[in-house]
Amino acid sequence: MKFLQIILICFTFAFSSLAQDSFIDKMNEAKKTTKEELGDLKFDGSKSTYFQVREEVSYKEVEVAIFLRKNYHLFFNGNPTSAKVTVRIYDKPANNPNRIMLWEVKNISGKQKSVSVEELKKMYAYYVENVDNLRSIFVDYEIQKGKPERGGVVMVLGY
Repeated sequence: MKFLQIILICFTFAFSSLAQDSFIDKMNEAKKTTKEELGDLKFDGSKSTYFQVREEVSYKEVEVAIFLRKNYHLFFNGNPTSAKVTVRIYDKPANNPNRIMLWEVKNISGKQKSVSVEELKKMYAYYVENVDNLRSIFVDYEIQKGKPERGGVVMVLGY
């Protein structure tokens, strides 16, 4: 009986490991295809954000420094996830009540979207006089509730 339990546990770990490998492969493929979207732009970095879909709405935030170059472009790839994920870009972190939303994509699942820092600064100019004060942006991912599963969004930065 104990032998049977051990075998079942081993199979469980083996199958969950294969599922993890499949998901990681999806994320790597999304990163590769998103880098190809850069075209003539130079690759500057990427951030793969992993999350677990839960029975309540959850949030993830990533800070991106933009003061090094003026012509940054952000590319987002939601192909690795089936969860409904909203992407929002703000001028300040989530703990600041005075932050300004500069860009939004509802339900990036299965989609690829891009935005330039120039576009973000044009939006920022509606609210502040000196857009050069925008040194970092904050990318917020709002993961809608759903059946528990793994998900992820890839962000690639080019200039």
